[in-house]
Amino acid sequence: MSVSRRGLLGGAMATAATGAVVLTRPEAAAAAGDVPTVGTFRADVVIVGGGIGGVAAALGAVRTGATVLLTEETDWIGGQFTTQLVPPDEHRWIEPSAGAYGQTASYRKLRAAVRDLYRANYPVSAAFRASGEPNPGAAWSSRLAADPAAWRACIWNLLMPHIATGRLQVLFQHRPVSATVVRGRVLAIAFQGPDDATRFAIGSYFIDATDLGELLPLTRADHTIGREQGGPQSTGGTGELSNPHPSADLMDQQAFTMVLAVGYSRTGGEHRIAKPASYATHLPTFQDFFARNLFDPTRDHAYDAGPNFWQYRRIAALRSFTADSLLEEVGLLNFACNDFKSGALAGVDAVTKADNIRRAKELSLSMLYYLQNDVPRRDGSGTGYPALRLRPDVSGTLDGIAKAPYVREGRRLRSIARIFEWHVGVDNRVDRTGVADSKGAAAHFADSVGTGHYWLDIHAGARDSGGLWRRCYPYQIPLSALIPTNVSNLLAGGKCLGTTHVTNGAYRVHPTEWNIGESAGIVAAFCVAKKTDPRTVQNSRMAELHTVLAGQGVSTSWPASVRASWQLPGSSAR
Repeated sequence: MSVSRRGLLGGAMATAATGAVVLTRPEAAAAAGDVPTVGTFRADVVIVGGGIGGVAAALGAVRTGATVLLTEETDWIGGQFTTQLVPPDEHRWIEPSAGAYGQTASYRKLRAAVRDLYRANYPVSAAFRASGEPNPGAAWSSRLAADPAAWRACIWNLLMPHIATGRLQVLFQHRPVSATVVRGRVLAIAFQGPDDATRFAIGSYFIDATDLGELLPLTRADHTIGREQGGPQSTGGTGELSNPHPSADLMDQQAFTMVLAVGYSRTGGEHRIAKPASYATHLPTFQDFFARNLFDPTRDHAYDAGPNFWQYRRIAALRSFTADSLLEEVGLLNFACNDFKSGALAGVDAVTKADNIRRAKELSLSMLYYLQNDVPRRDGSGTGYPALRLRPDVSGTLDGIAKAPYVREGRRLRSIARIFEWHVGVDNRVDRTGVADSKGAAAHFADSVGTGHYWLDIHAGARDSGGLWRRCYPYQIPLSALIPTNVSNLLAGGKCLGTTHVTNGAYRVHPTEWNIGESAGIVAAFCVAKKTDPRTVQNSRMAELHTVLAGQGVSTSWPASVRASWQLPGSSAR
């Protein structure tokens, strides 16, 4: 399925070098600069992955004057917001009342649009309508926990004007399967569509905005997977405080999660699912987690025992709406106990990947079964909440499970400069610089193209039983981390930028991914317009690029007030 205007097919392409490679007919047309054949799409900038970074990259590129093709493997755009069912994990300065720092103008516009959509179209309460920063789910892990449908509608509203002009085309249900690369330059990407047909995208620049870094192996871009060799840099290690391991391990990847959309009506109901086959295997994990963490959908406040996990990522709270207008509350269930730690998604074959996703779904359904049947009720009235029910209408799937895995870590570029823990991690900075944590700051990057903040948050996986939760300074996003060492016209547009296993934990959240993507789109379009390339920009044209970024509302540094107050409590969401 595609949303397009015919005029996009006339987009120009930079002259490509030819080489001794065997090309299919559409790829040969790309190399020769001929008019595309049927089934081939052209644009100045081709963005693969319609998640948070991909959408932002499309906006940045088209605003900077480029024609854009945005492709997505599922039938929804929005990534973590929508297909993965993850309300935004953000930092303490994200709201206007805190300064609205650490985000781009377009991200701020998107957040405001979601709230405006609720005020205009939902039966919200007087308190919600009067609040300057209302939270539909009144969640404690996110300041703006909203229905995926609301995020998707508002994202579409940002894209539609550009689709209408014919400068932006969105191609759904297309998965990248191969690439034509000549002398370190990508000429074309081949996609498999829902009809099993192969189609081609030809562009001047390509942006990898997929969650797993799918273009990196296809384009033979230098990249890494999992944990790097740790220890001192003098012995080939990363020099990171949180990675003492003497050898690398590509299977040491963060856990992923298949998130559930679940409703709960306080008037009761019977919605128990069948017991999953692996339930007994997972039962001890659930018993341990919920013995230590409260879960009670019948109550809308915290107990002395701690926060109520029903409210953790709740996206529809009764208190946000007028009396009797909301039939039930809705939550997105994504806890440490349904993180899938038994297998990875990157660096495995397609059969293994599919089986890991299947088993992750069964894990999440096992957790739901436990909550419906066996979790002890805090009021002492027995066990289980059978009124919990899957909400396929929220997830956009038949089973109520997210369309796509919540991916925390995939492949990462070996970029021309990488981001290490000693650049951004508080404890590692103190250890290396000797400057007290309250006086310190993240490393300054002269080639910054954005800002962000989150803790160094690593969810334990198959090779790491402990995970990581360490302090991180408000940081910058260096352009050099978006540029591959060996491919001239490819940029990272999301989580595949040049971080390490450790620093990926800080750069993977919603506003940072948006900023990475938006800046990648602006850089690609800037290079097309100026007939230059990202390395040249990074080396000698940053002042010019910074002017363009500032003109589009992309901040490249944190204000002094934030740098001085970083140690204040931040988000506890994981």
